[in-house]
Amino acid sequence: MMDRKEWFATGGIAFFMLLLVSFAVAMVVGGKQIISNDVPVMQFVSGTEYNIGEAGQVIVEARFSNGTSALLLPCNFSVLYPDKSVFLVQNGTNGPNGNQYVMFIVPNVTGVYEYQADCLLVMGKNSVVSKSFHVSEFQNETSTTLHRIKAVIPK
Repeated sequence: MMDRKEWFATGGIAFFMLLLVSFAVAMVVGGKQIISNDVPVMQFVSGTEYNIGEAGQVIVEARFSNGTSALLLPCNFSVLYPDKSVFLVQNGTNGPNGNQYVMFIVPNVTGVYEYQADCLLVMGKNSVVSKSFHVSEFQNETSTTLHRIKAVIPK
């Protein structure tokens, strides 16, 4: 049987251990907000006007609220011509920031191109996002004219 001094000593040690464990848990969590239903936001971070023959690329990202990438495997990208026929279907390449991208040479067809990424996220769910870019006839004619003018100007 424990006497009164031993009982208080044991209780004091137990209290101290509980205090240490609580402090350790507080340090690990570090004041970070814990979100139980953290759903990543997937979006394209590309989209522009292109000239025919230019190097083009489409880039997609999916991030959790803390900024870490949520993409698990290479995304499946598709790019459609303005008439909705298939221009490109390709798996993405990992970018430096956890993004996925595909690169291509812009074809000789003007109009609005639709592109889509179908990605598997780390939670095991697929996510699909679409966007568009424009290949402008006016912009192509302007670029061609400017190149001709540069070629004619004597140095």
